[in-house]
Amino acid sequence: MPGAGGGEPYRFVVDESSFDFRGLAEERLTDLLNDFSDALEALTEGRSVAVSPYWIEVECVEGRELYDVLYEGEAPKVGRDARLRMVRLMDRCPSWDTDLSGLPDQVEVGGTVQDLALSVGYAWWQTRQRHHVGCLVFAFPDRRGWLPVSACDESTGESMTERVFFLGDAPALLEFRRALFAREGVTEPDFFDRAREAFPELIFASSLSFRKFDGSYSEMRDWVVCVLSVVHDHFADALTRHAGQPHAVQAELGHFGLDLSPESPNTRSKSGAMKQRDVKHDGEIYRCEWHGKKERHRNRVHFSLPDPRLDGRILIGIFVDHLDT
Repeated sequence: MPGAGGGEPYRFVVDESSFDFRGLAEERLTDLLNDFSDALEALTEGRSVAVSPYWIEVECVEGRELYDVLYEGEAPKVGRDARLRMVRLMDRCPSWDTDLSGLPDQVEVGGTVQDLALSVGYAWWQTRQRHHVGCLVFAFPDRRGWLPVSACDESTGESMTERVFFLGDAPALLEFRRALFAREGVTEPDFFDRAREAFPELIFASSLSFRKFDGSYSEMRDWVVCVLSVVHDHFADALTRHAGQPHAVQAELGHFGLDLSPESPNTRSKSGAMKQRDVKHDGEIYRCEWHGKKERHRNRVHFSLPDPRLDGRILIGIFVDHLDT
C-alpha cells in the first residue's frame, strides 16, 4: 500500500483542520458532511486517501472534538446517516507515517496561520521531497486549488513556502494530476501511465512516441499535456454543440490558445495521405484526422472522433512531426 512500510508516499490526505462546524445548523451541516463523503468516496476508488492518526481529536467547534460530534452524536447535531457514513469512510482510511522527521505542527495556508493542521504539514513536507500531495477539504471555500503553504524547515530553522493543492470534490482530481507533469518533471518512460490517470476519457495508441516529434521530450511535453487537456475536456462537447461543423468546432477550441482542426479538403481528397491518418488499435482501424498543431509546419498530435467502439472515448493515435498533405 502506498505510504506504508517505507513505500511510495500517499498521494492524497484529508485536511482535518478544515473541519469547522461553527455556525452550521443541523440541516446545513448534514448536507456538507454528505458532500464531503461523496468526494471522499469517489477519491478512494482505486487509490488510498490517508488521514492523520489524530484527526478525531480536532476541535470542530468550541469545546467539541470531532469524536464527540461524529461518534457520540453530541452538539452540533448532524443527521445520523450522514454522520455514520462519514465515520465509516474515515475509519477505512490508512494513517500516514507520523515518524517522518521534520513534520511541522504549524503551517500558514494562503497567509493564514493554522495550528495542528498536521495533514497539511505532511503534504508540505512531501512537496519538499518533490512528491505533491493533494489535500481533501471539508466545506472551506477559500481553500481550493494551488495555494502557498509555509512552515518551518527544521534543518535550517527558516520558513519555507511550497505550493500545495487543495480539492473539495473529485473532479478537481484531474486538475491536480495534470499539473504534476510539470511540477514533478514527469519523465518520458512514465508519461503514458500518468496520462491515463489524468485523461481517463482518452485512449492512447501503443505506437505513440515522443521521438516521432521534431523536438525533445522536454520541449514537447507541456504542449502535449495542453492538447490532451482541451481534447479531453472540450472536443466532444464542441462537436455536439456545433453539429460536427469543423470551422465552428475549430473556432471554439481556439479560445483555449491551441490550433486544433481536421485535415483540409485538399488532403482529404488524397487517399494515400489520408491512409497515413489511420491507426490500428485492438484490431480496429480508427481515422485520426483531427489534430493539434504546435507550429504551422511541424509537430502534430492526431486524434479520432469520439467512437462507440471505444465507449464514446477518443483515440490519441499519432505523434508526428508532419504527415503528407
